[in-house]
Amino acid sequence: MRTHRTLVTTAIAVLAGSLMAWLPRPALAEVTDISVGGVWVCRITHDASGFTAEQRAVEINRRITDVLSTPEFRKGAIVSVKPAGTGAVILVGNQLVFTVTPDDAEGTSVTPVELARQWAQRLAMGLSNALPGSGFQPF
Repeated sequence: MRTHRTLVTTAIAVLAGSLMAWLPRPALAEVTDISVGGVWVCRITHDASGFTAEQRAVEINRRITDVLSTPEFRKGAIVSVKPAGTGAVILVGNQLVFTVTPDDAEGTSVTPVELARQWAQRLAMGLSNALPGSGFQPF
């Protein structure tokens, strides 16, 4: 009787564990993932200008927080991309948010400017989500 109960308990535990593996779970973000307003913008994978990828991500997130905290951006702003040397910068209004380097575009089929445009578009969408009623537009 005891062996039968142990087998049933084990079978239930295995079945429950198998079912739990199929249940949806939240995705775990990397430290270097950049997201805002529920929109994943990019992943910083390369060091640049003396900053590690992790330090760059922290700085970008700080700058995004600054944008969201700036009263003049409550109604939105233009998210623009400008070439900068061999890379590009992403600005919200006149505030720098990202610097996109050639290393960031490495392994893709696009230039740093085009990659910056892709990131800027997602950034504008995320900022608009984070501040409902605002209108952040990529340019």
